[in-house]
Amino acid sequence: MKPKNKLPPWLQPRNPTKTMQVGVGWYTEAEWTKVKAAAADAERFEATYAQWVQMAEEALVNLQATGVFAERSYINASELLAWCLAHNRPNDGASRAEFVSEQARKNHEAGA
Repeated sequence: MKPKNKLPPWLQPRNPTKTMQVGVGWYTEAEWTKVKAAAADAERFEATYAQWVQMAEEALVNLQATGVFAERSYINASELLAWCLAHNRPNDGASRAEFVSEQARKNHEAGA
């Protein structure tokens, strides 16, 4: 019996990759209200906190479905705004994402 042909490399199963971990900015209603009120891009926020929660929950499910381990990283408005001032950054989506990324990295390094 003739051995089966090997699959070309691009069709061979890949080794499972490491799960990616990300922090996802999360708010209590009071903190969401403060961050939105001070945001340079407030028009990009959902109209209500309830709508934001729905969107954020869906985003978590979608990330997890793609193999990304996404954990909530609660944002304190005062800390975020102080970080923005210290880094001479506006309170916008890019700054909030960077803040959450730094916060998640620090928590991970601290073993929290």
